[in-house]
Amino acid sequence: MTATADPAVPSDGDDYQGEEMTLFEHLAELRSRLIKATLGFGFFFVIGFIFNDIVTEILTDPYCQLPEEVRGGIGTDSSGECQLIFINVLGGFVVRLKGALIVAITFGAPIMFYQLWAFIVPGLKAKEKKYAAPFVILTQVLFLAGAAFSLFIIPRGLEFLLQFAGDDFVPVLDAEAYITFLIRTMLAFGISFEYPLVIAILVLMDIVSHDLLKKYRRHAFFSAFVAAAIITPSQDPFTMCVMALPLAGFYEICIVFAKVIERGRGRRDVAAA
Repeated sequence: MTATADPAVPSDGDDYQGEEMTLFEHLAELRSRLIKATLGFGFFFVIGFIFNDIVTEILTDPYCQLPEEVRGGIGTDSSGECQLIFINVLGGFVVRLKGALIVAITFGAPIMFYQLWAFIVPGLKAKEKKYAAPFVILTQVLFLAGAAFSLFIIPRGLEFLLQFAGDDFVPVLDAEAYITFLIRTMLAFGISFEYPLVIAILVLMDIVSHDLLKKYRRHAFFSAFVAAAIITPSQDPFTMCVMALPLAGFYEICIVFAKVIERGRGRRDVAAA
């Protein structure tokens, strides 16, 4: 963290400059960041709660896209409109809360990521700070992309799962359990899409090299499918494959990224010599 400049500290573009903050100042800064992140999360939670009808329509759409025969005709009212049920007194209220929670997670998580980066960045060296802004943006974009992507594959996963028991069973989907399934799936995809940033940071820190990434490519692909099998809430093959394939693609992008970074380092070394 940077406070006031200290003239006694030698000026070096790659070194940290300024007085270090005390432990209590760090804790105060962390508390401030946590409060801001919580307020942002709370703001979108309230928005999601107020506009519950719109949120509910969006969230039930993956289920309502399924053919009526898959839904067993149960999730349909007399006018043909798709519906979900709840089976306890507080079910409707809990569904509304969980719908608001999805909005808060989707739009509040980027604020949390930003506050985390804002807390870390002042303590970085000048050379490291130039990477901070792109990583802040990419962290938010990738999480939102993962959460949005999950909504496109959920209908196929639901269709597989609801038909798995066979024709002797009719699915009656509880709204509360369904929303919980959506939250877990969106979180799983949102967090998994941050995977390339971890590798990119290791490359920039010179911990992982282009050759190392190429050497362990097959291991990485296998790990992507294992991770997808563990992370995916539904555990169905379709959803696992859909999650694993982007992770494998991200790994390939990271290999190219490592090659570009290493070439840049090589040119700088030649110029310095």
